[in-house]
Amino acid sequence: MTNPEAERHTYQRDAQGVIDSPSLYLEWAETPWDTAVFGFPVLQINRLEVRDQSAVQDYAFFETARDRLGVRLVSCRLPHERLRESMLLEDHEFRFIEMVYQPELDNLHARDLPAPSLDVALAKSSCLPDILKIARHAFRNERFRLDPRLDPKCGDERYCRWVENSLGHPSQRMYAVHEGSRLIAFFVNEMLADGCCYWHLNAVDPEVQGQGYGRRAWLAMLYQAKKSGAGRVRTCIVARNHRALNVYARLGFRFPPPLMTFHWVREEMPPEPHRCRGSVGHKGKALR
Repeated sequence: MTNPEAERHTYQRDAQGVIDSPSLYLEWAETPWDTAVFGFPVLQINRLEVRDQSAVQDYAFFETARDRLGVRLVSCRLPHERLRESMLLEDHEFRFIEMVYQPELDNLHARDLPAPSLDVALAKSSCLPDILKIARHAFRNERFRLDPRLDPKCGDERYCRWVENSLGHPSQRMYAVHEGSRLIAFFVNEMLADGCCYWHLNAVDPEVQGQGYGRRAWLAMLYQAKKSGAGRVRTCIVARNHRALNVYARLGFRFPPPLMTFHWVREEMPPEPHRCRGSVGHKGKALR
């Protein structure tokens, strides 16, 4: 049996820690924005590597830290080929929730993009109520809404808070896409150091979906990214959102291998229903 203390097994603190042993590498941290929304501690496994069959013994140290915190939700995202890691998770009551893609359009400087047919501008606080209305109803395919063990209203609240916090975020920018005075879509973007414009969050108003606005909005935002100096655009999208996948494919995005998302949920809920509460900013690196 591996002795983690003798093999560089360390915790910074329970809400953020690393197991690094000959059998297992596991790195986790609390996601304070999700803790605030759900009303109980939420963790995210940021890196997981099974090195040999003794990994299950070292994994117990993570469970001890998780239970000490009173965590009720843990998420983990893995490359699709990481079967040993996914089996470890499933053996410890994680459940597969979704497959996601990270489509990318490169060589943006050389692409001949049409002039946008919709107006794009940085969102103003006066637009926020209309953007929140879209955010509250647009993300029906996302993992927090579809995991039947979680309160879907908290999933909606999560994306609304992301939108609200993006207005004051140090590096993310929110854009509003209009046709005349009508808000069509919004995008939360971030220009990364390597010249990639990352689309963190985007949605078309459900009331105008199916009318060709998706492609027009995406083209307008590609034009905006190119004008801002981006060399490529990348985003993340759940595989079940087939309509949006088709838009990305028609625009020429490349699809790298997918990722798998897993959730561990402690299902014995407290007697009082949890409330979507708190005011923690969305300034970390989150899984969409």
